[in-house]
Amino acid sequence: MVMATAACSVIPTGPGDVAVDDAGSGDPLDPPYARVIAMPPSPDWTPKEVVAGFQAAMASTGDSGHAVARQYLTASFLKKWDPSGEVMVYRQSALDGGESEEDTKETRVTLKGTVTGTIGQDGLYRPGDDELNEPFTLVKESAGWRIAGGHEGLMLSEADVRRAYRLVDLYFLDSKRRGLVIDQVQLPVNPVSTRAKTTVERLLEGPSSSLAGAAQTAFPPDIKLIDVTTENSRVVVNLSKGVTGSDNIAAMSAQLAGTLSELAGGSSVEVRVNGEPYYGDSALVVDAQAQLKFDPWMTPRGMQLFYMQGGALRQLDKDNVGQPVAGAAGDPAKAEGRIGLLARPAVSGHTLRQAAVLSDDRRSVSVAPLTPDGQWREWVTGNDLVTPNWDRYGSLWTVDRPGPQSSIVLRHYYDEEKQQVRPYRVAASDLDTVEVTALKVARDGVHVAVVVRNAMGEDEVKIGTVIGEGAASRIANLRTVVNAGDKQTIKDIAWKDGKSLYVLTGKSELLEASLTAGPKPLVSYPRMESITALDDVLLAGVKDDDGNRQVVYRNVPGWEPWVKDENGSTGFVPDGPSSPVFPLG
Repeated sequence: MVMATAACSVIPTGPGDVAVDDAGSGDPLDPPYARVIAMPPSPDWTPKEVVAGFQAAMASTGDSGHAVARQYLTASFLKKWDPSGEVMVYRQSALDGGESEEDTKETRVTLKGTVTGTIGQDGLYRPGDDELNEPFTLVKESAGWRIAGGHEGLMLSEADVRRAYRLVDLYFLDSKRRGLVIDQVQLPVNPVSTRAKTTVERLLEGPSSSLAGAAQTAFPPDIKLIDVTTENSRVVVNLSKGVTGSDNIAAMSAQLAGTLSELAGGSSVEVRVNGEPYYGDSALVVDAQAQLKFDPWMTPRGMQLFYMQGGALRQLDKDNVGQPVAGAAGDPAKAEGRIGLLARPAVSGHTLRQAAVLSDDRRSVSVAPLTPDGQWREWVTGNDLVTPNWDRYGSLWTVDRPGPQSSIVLRHYYDEEKQQVRPYRVAASDLDTVEVTALKVARDGVHVAVVVRNAMGEDEVKIGTVIGEGAASRIANLRTVVNAGDKQTIKDIAWKDGKSLYVLTGKSELLEASLTAGPKPLVSYPRMESITALDDVLLAGVKDDDGNRQVVYRNVPGWEPWVKDENGSTGFVPDGPSSPVFPLG
Protein backbone atom coordinates (compact mmCIF):
# COMPACT_ATOMS: atom_id res chain seq x y z
CA MET A 1 0.00 0.00 0.00
CA VAL A 2 1.10 3.58 -0.67
CA MET A 3 2.06 5.69 2.35
CA ALA A 4 0.54 9.09 1.55
CA THR A 5 1.89 12.17 3.33
CA ALA A 6 0.34 15.59 3.76
CA ALA A 7 2.53 16.82 0.89
CA CYS A 8 0.82 14.54 -1.63
CA SER A 9 -1.09 16.48 -4.24
CA VAL A 10 -2.78 13.41 -5.74
CA ILE A 11 -3.90 10.42 -3.68
CA PRO A 12 -4.27 7.09 -5.52
CA THR A 13 -7.79 5.74 -5.33
CA GLY A 14 -7.66 3.30 -8.21
CA PRO A 15 -5.51 1.84 -10.97
CA GLY A 16 -3.73 4.40 -13.09
CA ASP A 17 -4.02 7.12 -10.47
CA VAL A 18 -0.67 8.71 -9.61
CA ALA A 19 0.51 9.74 -6.15
CA VAL A 20 2.67 12.85 -6.37
CA ASP A 21 4.44 14.59 -3.53
CA ASP A 22 6.94 17.42 -3.33
CA ALA A 23 10.46 16.10 -2.92
CA GLY A 24 13.91 17.69 -2.85
CA SER A 25 15.65 19.43 -0.03
CA GLY A 26 14.87 22.99 -1.07
CA ASP A 27 18.62 23.59 -1.35
CA PRO A 28 19.42 25.63 -4.51
CA LEU A 29 21.47 22.64 -5.67
CA ASP A 30 18.45 20.38 -5.27
CA PRO A 31 15.28 22.21 -6.36
CA PRO A 32 11.96 20.57 -5.44
CA TYR A 33 10.39 18.16 -7.89
CA ALA A 34 7.18 16.18 -8.15
CA ARG A 35 7.90 12.64 -6.95
CA VAL A 36 5.59 9.96 -8.35
CA ILE A 37 4.81 7.11 -5.95
CA ALA A 38 4.18 3.69 -7.49
CA MET A 39 1.04 1.66 -6.64
CA PRO A 40 1.13 -2.17 -6.80
CA PRO A 41 -1.57 -4.13 -8.67
CA SER A 42 -4.71 -5.35 -6.96
CA PRO A 43 -6.17 -8.88 -7.46
CA ASP A 44 -9.60 -7.55 -8.48
CA TRP A 45 -8.38 -5.16 -11.21
CA THR A 46 -9.50 -5.66 -14.80
CA PRO A 47 -6.90 -6.14 -17.58
CA LYS A 48 -7.27 -2.51 -18.67
CA GLU A 49 -6.80 -1.33 -15.09
CA VAL A 50 -3.66 -3.44 -14.76
CA VAL A 51 -2.13 -1.83 -17.87
CA ALA A 52 -3.07 1.63 -16.59
CA GLY A 53 -1.49 0.81 -13.24
CA PHE A 54 1.66 -0.43 -14.98
CA GLN A 55 1.89 2.84 -16.93
CA ALA A 56 1.70 4.81 -13.68
CA ALA A 57 4.23 2.55 -11.93
CA MET A 58 6.77 2.97 -14.75
CA ALA A 59 6.67 6.72 -14.09
CA SER A 60 7.59 6.41 -10.40
CA THR A 61 10.52 8.59 -9.37
CA GLY A 62 10.37 7.16 -5.85
CA ASP A 63 11.07 3.60 -7.04
CA SER A 64 14.42 3.79 -8.81
CA GLY A 65 14.66 0.02 -9.26
CA HIS A 66 11.08 -0.20 -10.63
CA ALA A 67 10.30 -2.88 -8.06
CA VAL A 68 6.59 -2.03 -8.04
CA ALA A 69 6.34 -1.92 -11.86
CA ARG A 70 7.86 -5.42 -12.00
CA GLN A 71 4.97 -6.73 -9.89
CA TYR A 72 2.68 -6.18 -12.90
CA LEU A 73 4.60 -8.69 -15.05
CA THR A 74 4.57 -12.46 -15.36
CA ALA A 75 7.76 -14.27 -14.42
CA SER A 76 8.61 -14.98 -18.07
CA PHE A 77 8.02 -11.40 -19.30
CA LEU A 78 9.94 -10.04 -16.33
CA LYS A 79 13.09 -11.67 -17.76
CA LYS A 80 12.63 -9.72 -21.03
CA TRP A 81 11.56 -6.35 -19.66
CA ASP A 82 14.53 -3.97 -19.35
CA PRO A 83 13.80 -0.47 -17.99
CA SER A 84 17.48 0.56 -18.24
CA GLY A 85 17.54 0.97 -22.04
CA GLU A 86 16.00 3.51 -24.39
CA VAL A 87 12.81 5.14 -23.12
CA MET A 88 9.78 5.52 -25.39
CA VAL A 89 7.91 8.80 -24.89
CA TYR A 90 4.26 8.84 -25.95
CA ARG A 91 1.04 10.83 -26.03
CA GLN A 92 -1.95 8.58 -25.31
CA SER A 93 -5.22 8.75 -27.18
CA ALA A 94 -6.90 5.51 -26.03
CA LEU A 95 -6.49 2.27 -24.09
CA ASP A 96 -8.62 -0.31 -25.90
CA GLY A 97 -9.56 -3.95 -25.33
CA GLY A 98 -9.25 -6.06 -22.23
CA GLU A 99 -12.85 -7.26 -22.21
CA SER A 100 -13.09 -10.87 -21.06
CA GLU A 101 -15.52 -13.47 -19.88
CA GLU A 102 -15.30 -14.72 -16.31
CA ASP A 103 -13.44 -17.91 -17.27
CA THR A 104 -11.06 -16.20 -19.81
CA LYS A 105 -7.40 -16.74 -19.00
CA GLU A 106 -5.80 -14.48 -21.65
CA THR A 107 -6.68 -11.15 -23.27
CA ARG A 108 -5.15 -8.13 -24.96
CA VAL A 109 -5.13 -4.39 -24.20
CA THR A 110 -3.83 -1.94 -26.81
CA LEU A 111 -2.26 1.42 -26.00
CA LYS A 112 -2.92 3.88 -28.85
CA GLY A 113 -1.56 7.33 -29.50
CA THR A 114 1.64 8.90 -30.82
CA VAL A 115 5.30 8.15 -30.11
CA THR A 116 6.59 11.69 -29.61
CA GLY A 117 10.23 10.80 -28.97
CA THR A 118 12.80 8.57 -27.32
CA ILE A 119 15.37 9.11 -24.58
CA GLY A 120 18.63 7.21 -25.06
CA GLN A 121 20.75 5.74 -22.30
CA ASP A 122 23.03 8.77 -22.67
CA GLY A 123 20.07 11.10 -22.05
CA LEU A 124 19.77 12.29 -25.65
CA TYR A 125 16.14 13.04 -26.52
CA ARG A 126 15.14 12.43 -30.12
CA PRO A 127 11.77 13.89 -31.13
CA GLY A 128 9.40 11.68 -33.13
CA ASP A 129 5.95 11.63 -34.63
CA ASP A 130 5.04 7.99 -35.18
CA GLU A 131 1.80 6.15 -34.60
CA LEU A 132 1.61 4.23 -31.34
CA ASN A 133 -0.30 0.95 -31.44
CA GLU A 134 1.26 -1.11 -28.64
CA PRO A 135 -0.52 -4.36 -27.67
CA PHE A 136 -0.17 -5.81 -24.16
CA THR A 137 -0.95 -9.49 -23.67
CA LEU A 138 -2.33 -10.32 -20.22
CA VAL A 139 -2.87 -13.67 -18.52
CA LYS A 140 -4.87 -14.40 -15.40
CA GLU A 141 -2.83 -15.78 -12.51
CA SER A 142 -3.76 -16.61 -8.94
CA ALA A 143 -2.92 -13.04 -7.85
CA GLY A 144 -4.91 -11.48 -10.69
CA TRP A 145 -4.19 -10.29 -14.22
CA ARG A 146 -0.51 -9.88 -15.15
CA ILE A 147 1.23 -8.61 -18.30
CA ALA A 148 2.81 -11.45 -20.28
CA GLY A 149 3.91 -9.48 -23.35
CA GLY A 150 4.32 -5.95 -24.64
CA HIS A 151 6.95 -3.26 -25.10
CA GLU A 152 10.14 -4.59 -23.52
CA GLY A 153 11.42 -1.26 -22.25
CA LEU A 154 10.32 1.77 -20.29
CA MET A 155 7.36 3.76 -21.65
CA LEU A 156 6.62 7.21 -20.28
CA SER A 157 3.96 9.71 -21.20
CA GLU A 158 4.97 13.29 -21.96
CA ALA A 159 3.62 14.31 -18.54
CA ASP A 160 5.69 11.54 -16.92
CA VAL A 161 8.85 12.86 -18.57
CA ARG A 162 8.14 16.38 -17.37
CA ARG A 163 7.95 15.04 -13.81
CA ALA A 164 10.71 12.44 -13.92
CA TYR A 165 13.39 14.16 -16.08
CA ARG A 166 15.16 17.50 -16.27
CA LEU A 167 16.64 18.94 -19.47
CA VAL A 168 20.17 20.07 -18.63
CA ASP A 169 22.97 21.74 -20.57
CA LEU A 170 26.33 19.99 -20.29
CA TYR A 171 29.40 21.93 -21.44
CA PHE A 172 32.13 20.17 -23.41
CA LEU A 173 35.12 21.27 -25.50
CA ASP A 174 35.51 21.57 -29.26
CA SER A 175 38.30 19.77 -31.12
CA LYS A 176 40.77 22.63 -30.53
CA ARG A 177 39.88 22.72 -26.82
CA ARG A 178 39.45 26.48 -27.15
CA GLY A 179 35.69 26.65 -27.47
CA LEU A 180 32.68 25.22 -25.64
CA VAL A 181 29.92 23.01 -27.02
CA ILE A 182 26.58 22.54 -25.27
CA ASP A 183 25.13 19.05 -25.10
CA GLN A 184 21.46 19.02 -24.04
CA VAL A 185 20.40 15.81 -22.32
CA GLN A 186 17.44 14.58 -20.32
CA LEU A 187 18.60 13.72 -16.81
CA PRO A 188 16.39 11.39 -14.73
CA VAL A 189 15.48 12.59 -11.27
CA ASN A 190 17.39 10.61 -8.64
CA PRO A 191 15.51 10.60 -5.31
CA VAL A 192 18.64 9.64 -3.36
CA SER A 193 20.88 12.36 -4.77
CA THR A 194 20.79 16.11 -5.46
CA ARG A 195 20.24 17.49 -8.93
CA ALA A 196 23.64 19.20 -8.85
CA LYS A 197 25.42 15.95 -8.04
CA THR A 198 23.63 13.92 -10.72
CA THR A 199 24.32 16.69 -13.24
CA VAL A 200 28.07 16.75 -12.57
CA GLU A 201 28.18 12.95 -12.54
CA ARG A 202 26.59 12.98 -15.99
CA LEU A 203 29.12 15.62 -17.14
CA LEU A 204 31.97 13.30 -16.13
CA GLU A 205 30.50 10.52 -18.28
CA GLY A 206 31.24 12.55 -21.42
CA PRO A 207 29.24 13.77 -24.43
CA SER A 208 26.10 12.09 -25.76
CA SER A 209 26.01 10.22 -29.05
CA SER A 210 24.98 13.41 -30.88
CA LEU A 211 28.52 14.74 -30.30
CA ALA A 212 30.37 11.46 -30.82
CA GLY A 213 33.87 12.21 -32.09
CA ALA A 214 33.20 15.96 -32.24
CA ALA A 215 33.53 17.09 -28.62
CA GLN A 216 36.10 16.52 -25.89
CA THR A 217 36.30 16.91 -22.13
CA ALA A 218 39.00 18.10 -19.77
CA PHE A 219 38.12 15.39 -17.25
CA PRO A 220 40.16 12.16 -17.38
CA PRO A 221 38.12 8.94 -17.76
CA ASP A 222 39.00 7.62 -14.28
CA ILE A 223 37.90 10.69 -12.37
CA LYS A 224 35.01 10.30 -9.89
CA LEU A 225 32.70 12.78 -8.22
CA ILE A 226 32.57 12.55 -4.43
CA ASP A 227 29.92 15.22 -3.82
CA VAL A 228 28.57 18.65 -4.69
CA THR A 229 27.69 20.85 -1.73
CA THR A 230 27.47 24.50 -0.71
CA GLU A 231 29.78 26.24 1.72
CA ASN A 232 30.22 29.95 2.49
CA SER A 233 28.05 30.96 -0.49
CA ARG A 234 30.11 28.81 -2.83
CA VAL A 235 29.32 25.63 -4.68
CA VAL A 236 31.91 23.03 -3.73
CA VAL A 237 32.69 20.26 -6.22
CA ASN A 238 34.71 17.48 -4.59
CA LEU A 239 36.55 15.23 -7.07
CA SER A 240 38.58 12.08 -6.60
CA LYS A 241 41.46 13.60 -8.58
CA GLY A 242 42.27 16.79 -10.46
CA VAL A 243 43.71 17.68 -13.84
CA THR A 244 47.12 19.20 -14.43
CA GLY A 245 48.30 22.03 -16.62
CA SER A 246 46.87 25.54 -16.75
CA ASP A 247 45.06 24.95 -20.06
CA ASN A 248 43.32 21.81 -18.76
CA ILE A 249 42.39 23.50 -15.48
CA ALA A 250 40.91 26.47 -17.37
CA ALA A 251 38.93 24.12 -19.61
CA MET A 252 37.68 22.05 -16.66
CA SER A 253 36.66 25.22 -14.83
CA ALA A 254 34.71 26.47 -17.84
CA GLN A 255 32.90 23.14 -18.17
CA LEU A 256 31.90 23.15 -14.49
CA ALA A 257 30.86 26.81 -14.42
CA GLY A 258 28.69 26.43 -17.51
CA THR A 259 27.10 23.16 -16.44
CA LEU A 260 26.29 24.44 -12.94
CA SER A 261 25.34 27.99 -13.98
CA GLU A 262 21.58 27.43 -13.71
CA LEU A 263 21.78 25.76 -10.30
CA ALA A 264 24.58 27.89 -8.84
CA GLY A 265 22.61 31.10 -9.33
CA GLY A 266 25.70 33.29 -9.77
CA SER A 267 27.76 31.67 -7.01
CA SER A 268 31.39 30.83 -7.62
CA VAL A 269 32.55 27.20 -7.67
CA GLU A 270 35.38 25.80 -5.58
CA VAL A 271 36.97 22.57 -6.84
CA ARG A 272 38.51 20.28 -4.24
CA VAL A 273 40.31 16.93 -4.49
CA ASN A 274 39.37 14.33 -1.87
CA GLY A 275 38.08 17.12 0.35
CA GLU A 276 41.37 19.06 0.26
CA PRO A 277 42.19 22.37 -1.47
CA TYR A 278 42.94 21.78 -5.15
CA TYR A 279 46.52 23.09 -4.98
CA GLY A 280 47.29 21.64 -1.56
CA ASP A 281 47.92 24.95 0.15
CA SER A 282 45.50 27.09 -1.86
CA ALA A 283 42.00 26.78 -3.29
CA LEU A 284 40.86 26.63 -6.91
CA VAL A 285 37.92 29.03 -7.09
CA VAL A 286 36.08 29.21 -10.41
CA ASP A 287 34.29 32.42 -11.30
CA ALA A 288 30.57 31.99 -11.97
CA GLN A 289 31.10 33.40 -15.49
CA ALA A 290 34.19 31.32 -16.31
CA GLN A 291 32.52 29.72 -19.31
CA LEU A 292 31.90 33.13 -20.90
CA LYS A 293 35.51 34.23 -20.39
CA PHE A 294 36.82 30.93 -21.75
CA ASP A 295 34.68 31.17 -24.90
CA PRO A 296 33.46 34.68 -25.87
CA TRP A 297 31.22 33.17 -28.56
CA MET A 298 28.98 31.78 -25.82
CA THR A 299 27.51 35.31 -25.48
CA PRO A 300 28.73 37.30 -28.51
CA ARG A 301 27.53 40.72 -27.46
CA GLY A 302 28.13 43.92 -29.39
CA MET A 303 28.04 42.27 -32.81
CA GLN A 304 26.92 44.69 -35.51
CA LEU A 305 24.54 43.76 -38.28
CA PHE A 306 25.53 43.69 -41.96
CA TYR A 307 23.15 43.82 -44.91
CA MET A 308 23.03 44.43 -48.66
CA GLN A 309 21.78 47.57 -50.38
CA GLY A 310 22.51 49.04 -53.79
CA GLY A 311 24.92 46.25 -54.68
CA ALA A 312 27.13 46.98 -51.66
CA LEU A 313 27.62 45.52 -48.21
CA ARG A 314 26.68 47.90 -45.43
CA GLN A 315 27.04 47.82 -41.65
CA LEU A 316 24.68 49.27 -39.06
CA ASP A 317 25.97 51.78 -36.57
CA LYS A 318 24.67 52.21 -33.01
CA ASP A 319 21.82 54.40 -34.29
CA ASN A 320 20.67 51.71 -36.78
CA VAL A 321 21.87 53.78 -39.74
CA GLY A 322 23.83 51.84 -42.32
CA GLN A 323 27.25 52.77 -43.66
CA PRO A 324 29.20 51.08 -46.49
CA VAL A 325 31.90 48.72 -45.23
CA ALA A 326 35.51 49.49 -46.03
CA GLY A 327 37.07 48.17 -49.22
CA ALA A 328 35.66 46.71 -52.40
CA ALA A 329 32.78 44.96 -50.59
CA GLY A 330 31.26 48.35 -49.73
CA ASP A 331 31.75 49.89 -53.17
CA PRO A 332 29.23 48.83 -55.84
CA ALA A 333 31.57 50.18 -58.52
CA LYS A 334 34.04 47.44 -57.56
CA ALA A 335 31.53 44.61 -57.57
CA GLU A 336 33.11 43.29 -60.77
CA GLY A 337 30.07 41.12 -61.37
CA ARG A 338 30.57 39.33 -58.06
CA ILE A 339 27.76 40.97 -56.04
CA GLY A 340 24.20 41.07 -57.28
CA LEU A 341 21.62 43.44 -55.82
CA LEU A 342 20.20 40.62 -53.68
CA ALA A 343 23.40 38.73 -52.92
CA ARG A 344 23.47 36.69 -49.71
CA PRO A 345 26.74 37.65 -47.96
CA ALA A 346 28.53 35.73 -45.22
CA VAL A 347 30.72 37.63 -42.74
CA SER A 348 33.54 35.96 -40.85
CA GLY A 349 33.94 36.07 -37.10
CA HIS A 350 37.69 36.35 -36.63
CA THR A 351 39.60 39.57 -36.01
CA LEU A 352 40.10 40.37 -39.69
CA ARG A 353 36.50 40.58 -40.91
CA GLN A 354 35.96 39.14 -44.37
CA ALA A 355 32.87 38.99 -46.56
CA ALA A 356 32.07 36.10 -48.88
CA VAL A 357 29.44 36.15 -51.62
CA LEU A 358 28.13 33.69 -54.17
CA SER A 359 28.10 34.87 -57.78
CA ASP A 360 24.77 35.26 -59.58
CA ASP A 361 25.50 32.22 -61.77
CA ARG A 362 26.33 30.18 -58.64
CA ARG A 363 29.65 29.08 -60.11
CA SER A 364 32.06 30.93 -57.81
CA VAL A 365 32.48 32.36 -54.31
CA SER A 366 34.58 35.51 -53.82
CA VAL A 367 36.04 36.90 -50.60
CA ALA A 368 37.06 40.47 -49.68
CA PRO A 369 38.61 41.72 -46.44
CA LEU A 370 36.62 44.55 -44.86
CA THR A 371 39.62 46.90 -44.88
CA PRO A 372 40.21 50.06 -46.92
CA ASP A 373 42.46 48.17 -49.34
CA GLY A 374 40.41 44.96 -49.31
CA GLN A 375 39.82 43.57 -52.81
CA TRP A 376 37.67 40.74 -54.11
CA ARG A 377 39.43 37.44 -54.62
CA GLU A 378 37.94 34.27 -56.01
CA TRP A 379 38.19 31.49 -53.42
CA VAL A 380 35.88 28.78 -54.76
CA THR A 381 34.72 27.63 -58.19
CA GLY A 382 32.20 24.91 -58.97
CA ASN A 383 29.22 23.77 -61.01
CA ASP A 384 26.32 24.86 -58.79
CA LEU A 385 27.36 26.20 -55.39
CA VAL A 386 25.24 27.06 -52.35
CA THR A 387 25.52 30.25 -50.29
CA PRO A 388 28.83 30.24 -48.34
CA ASN A 389 29.21 30.20 -44.56
CA TRP A 390 32.18 30.90 -42.25
CA ASP A 391 33.06 28.95 -39.13
CA ARG A 392 34.61 30.40 -35.98
CA TYR A 393 38.14 29.41 -37.00
CA GLY A 394 38.14 31.24 -40.32
CA SER A 395 37.38 28.44 -42.77
CA LEU A 396 34.78 28.97 -45.49
CA TRP A 397 32.12 26.33 -46.18
CA THR A 398 29.99 25.74 -49.24
CA VAL A 399 28.51 22.83 -51.20
CA ASP A 400 28.95 22.08 -54.91
CA ARG A 401 26.25 20.16 -56.78
CA PRO A 402 27.79 18.58 -59.88
CA GLY A 403 24.56 16.83 -60.88
CA PRO A 404 21.03 15.90 -59.76
CA GLN A 405 20.91 14.41 -56.25
CA SER A 406 24.65 14.85 -55.87
CA SER A 407 26.50 17.09 -53.41
CA ILE A 408 30.12 17.72 -52.47
CA VAL A 409 30.80 19.57 -49.20
CA LEU A 410 33.82 21.91 -49.44
CA ARG A 411 35.87 23.65 -46.78
CA HIS A 412 38.45 26.34 -47.70
CA TYR A 413 41.26 27.77 -45.57
CA TYR A 414 43.57 30.65 -46.36
CA ASP A 415 47.18 29.61 -45.85
CA GLU A 416 48.88 32.76 -44.51
CA GLU A 417 52.35 31.28 -44.94
CA LYS A 418 51.90 30.34 -48.58
CA GLN A 419 49.48 33.18 -49.32
CA GLN A 420 47.00 30.87 -51.01
CA VAL A 421 43.58 29.31 -50.50
CA ARG A 422 43.63 25.61 -49.65
CA PRO A 423 40.47 23.65 -50.53
CA TYR A 424 39.42 20.38 -48.90
CA ARG A 425 36.58 18.03 -49.60
CA VAL A 426 34.63 17.22 -46.44
CA ALA A 427 33.60 13.59 -46.06
CA ALA A 428 29.81 13.42 -45.65
CA SER A 429 28.51 10.04 -46.77
CA ASP A 430 24.90 10.91 -45.84
CA LEU A 431 25.00 13.90 -48.21
CA ASP A 432 26.80 12.46 -51.25
CA THR A 433 23.66 11.26 -53.03
CA VAL A 434 21.21 14.03 -52.10
CA GLU A 435 20.77 17.65 -53.12
CA VAL A 436 21.99 20.00 -50.39
CA THR A 437 20.48 23.49 -50.76
CA ALA A 438 21.99 25.12 -47.66
CA LEU A 439 24.69 24.43 -45.07
CA LYS A 440 25.53 26.48 -41.97
CA VAL A 441 28.01 25.80 -39.19
CA ALA A 442 26.95 27.01 -35.73
CA ARG A 443 29.06 29.53 -33.82
CA ASP A 444 30.37 26.73 -31.60
CA GLY A 445 32.21 25.40 -34.66
CA VAL A 446 30.86 21.89 -34.05
CA HIS A 447 27.15 21.74 -34.87
CA VAL A 448 26.17 22.01 -38.53
CA ALA A 449 22.74 22.32 -40.15
CA VAL A 450 21.95 21.29 -43.72
CA VAL A 451 18.87 21.55 -45.89
CA VAL A 452 18.35 18.51 -48.11
CA ARG A 453 15.95 18.34 -51.05
CA ASN A 454 14.56 14.97 -52.11
CA ALA A 455 13.64 13.82 -55.62
CA MET A 456 10.07 15.06 -55.06
CA GLY A 457 11.31 18.62 -54.52
CA GLU A 458 10.59 18.53 -50.77
CA ASP A 459 13.07 19.93 -48.26
CA GLU A 460 14.04 18.68 -44.82
CA VAL A 461 16.49 20.05 -42.25
CA LYS A 462 19.17 17.96 -40.55
CA ILE A 463 21.59 18.76 -37.74
CA GLY A 464 24.93 17.02 -37.37
CA THR A 465 28.49 17.67 -36.21
CA VAL A 466 31.81 18.65 -37.75
CA ILE A 467 34.65 16.30 -36.88
CA GLY A 468 38.32 16.98 -37.66
CA GLU A 469 40.07 19.62 -39.73
CA GLY A 470 41.56 20.02 -43.20
CA ALA A 471 41.70 16.79 -45.18
CA ALA A 472 40.36 14.93 -42.13
CA SER A 473 37.15 17.00 -42.00
CA ARG A 474 33.89 15.09 -41.99
CA ILE A 475 30.23 15.61 -41.12
CA ALA A 476 28.62 12.94 -38.97
CA ASN A 477 25.76 12.28 -36.51
CA LEU A 478 23.15 13.80 -38.84
CA ARG A 479 19.56 13.70 -37.58
CA THR A 480 16.41 15.13 -39.13
CA VAL A 481 14.83 17.98 -37.14
CA VAL A 482 12.32 19.24 -39.74
CA ASN A 483 10.74 16.54 -41.90
CA ALA A 484 10.03 16.86 -45.62
CA GLY A 485 6.44 16.80 -46.82
CA ASP A 486 3.68 18.53 -48.73
CA LYS A 487 6.11 20.03 -51.27
CA GLN A 488 7.77 22.00 -48.48
CA THR A 489 10.72 24.18 -49.45
CA ILE A 490 13.17 25.84 -47.08
CA LYS A 491 14.30 29.38 -47.93
CA ASP A 492 16.85 29.91 -45.21
CA ILE A 493 18.26 28.66 -41.91
CA ALA A 494 20.03 30.58 -39.13
CA TRP A 495 21.56 29.31 -35.90
CA LYS A 496 20.08 30.94 -32.81
CA ASP A 497 22.87 29.50 -30.64
CA GLY A 498 24.64 26.17 -30.36
CA LYS A 499 21.39 24.44 -29.35
CA SER A 500 18.62 25.61 -31.68
CA LEU A 501 18.04 26.76 -35.22
CA TYR A 502 15.59 29.07 -36.95
CA VAL A 503 14.06 27.75 -40.17
CA LEU A 504 12.32 29.87 -42.83
CA THR A 505 10.03 27.97 -45.21
CA GLY A 506 9.03 28.88 -48.74
CA LYS A 507 5.64 29.99 -47.41
CA SER A 508 7.30 32.52 -45.06
CA GLU A 509 6.57 30.27 -42.10
CA LEU A 510 9.10 30.52 -39.31
CA LEU A 511 10.10 27.55 -37.12
CA GLU A 512 12.49 26.93 -34.26
CA ALA A 513 14.05 23.46 -34.32
CA SER A 514 16.64 21.51 -32.34
CA LEU A 515 17.83 17.99 -31.59
CA THR A 516 15.87 17.95 -28.35
CA ALA A 517 12.44 19.25 -29.39
CA GLY A 518 10.13 19.06 -32.36
CA PRO A 519 9.88 22.15 -34.62
CA LYS A 520 7.98 24.98 -32.94
CA PRO A 521 6.13 27.57 -35.08
CA LEU A 522 6.90 31.24 -34.43
CA VAL A 523 5.11 34.42 -35.45
CA SER A 524 6.48 35.30 -38.89
CA TYR A 525 6.28 38.28 -41.26
CA PRO A 526 4.83 38.30 -44.79
CA ARG A 527 7.23 37.78 -47.71
CA MET A 528 10.31 36.95 -45.70
CA GLU A 529 13.32 36.30 -47.95
CA SER A 530 16.16 35.55 -45.53
CA ILE A 531 16.93 35.43 -41.81
CA THR A 532 19.87 35.90 -39.44
CA ALA A 533 20.13 35.45 -35.68
CA LEU A 534 22.39 36.06 -32.71
CA ASP A 535 21.10 34.42 -29.53
CA ASP A 536 17.64 35.93 -28.94
CA VAL A 537 18.02 38.58 -31.68
CA LEU A 538 16.30 37.55 -34.90
CA LEU A 539 16.10 39.67 -38.07
CA ALA A 540 14.72 39.03 -41.54
CA GLY A 541 14.98 40.55 -44.96
CA VAL A 542 11.43 41.15 -46.27
CA LYS A 543 9.57 42.89 -49.07
CA ASP A 544 6.12 44.48 -49.27
CA ASP A 545 3.32 44.09 -51.82
CA ASP A 546 5.08 46.48 -54.20
CA GLY A 547 8.44 44.74 -54.01
CA ASN A 548 10.04 47.36 -51.72
CA ARG A 549 12.46 45.96 -49.16
CA GLN A 550 13.48 46.42 -45.54
CA VAL A 551 15.07 44.50 -42.67
CA VAL A 552 12.68 43.74 -39.79
CA TYR A 553 13.47 42.87 -36.19
CA ARG A 554 11.53 40.31 -34.14
CA ASN A 555 10.19 42.21 -31.15
CA VAL A 556 7.98 39.62 -29.48
CA PRO A 557 5.15 39.20 -30.18
CA GLY A 558 5.50 41.05 -33.49
CA TRP A 559 8.04 42.55 -35.87
CA GLU A 560 9.24 46.09 -36.57
CA PRO A 561 11.31 47.76 -39.33
CA TRP A 562 14.91 48.08 -38.24
CA VAL A 563 17.28 49.84 -40.66
CA LYS A 564 17.13 53.64 -40.82
CA ASP A 565 18.16 55.84 -43.71
CA GLU A 566 20.08 59.10 -43.33
CA ASN A 567 16.82 60.87 -42.42
CA GLY A 568 15.93 58.38 -39.70
CA SER A 569 13.15 56.71 -41.72
CA THR A 570 12.56 52.95 -41.51
CA GLY A 571 10.23 52.82 -44.51
CA PHE A 572 10.23 50.19 -47.25
CA VAL A 573 11.94 51.50 -50.40
CA PRO A 574 12.90 50.13 -53.83
CA ASP A 575 16.25 48.40 -53.64
CA GLY A 576 16.01 48.72 -49.86
CA PRO A 577 17.97 46.82 -47.21
CA SER A 578 18.08 43.06 -47.82
CA SER A 579 19.94 39.89 -46.78
CA PRO A 580 20.80 40.82 -43.17
CA VAL A 581 23.64 38.84 -41.61
CA PHE A 582 25.53 38.74 -38.32
CA PRO A 583 29.13 37.50 -38.24
CA LEU A 584 29.05 33.70 -38.53
CA GLY A 585 25.28 34.00 -39.08
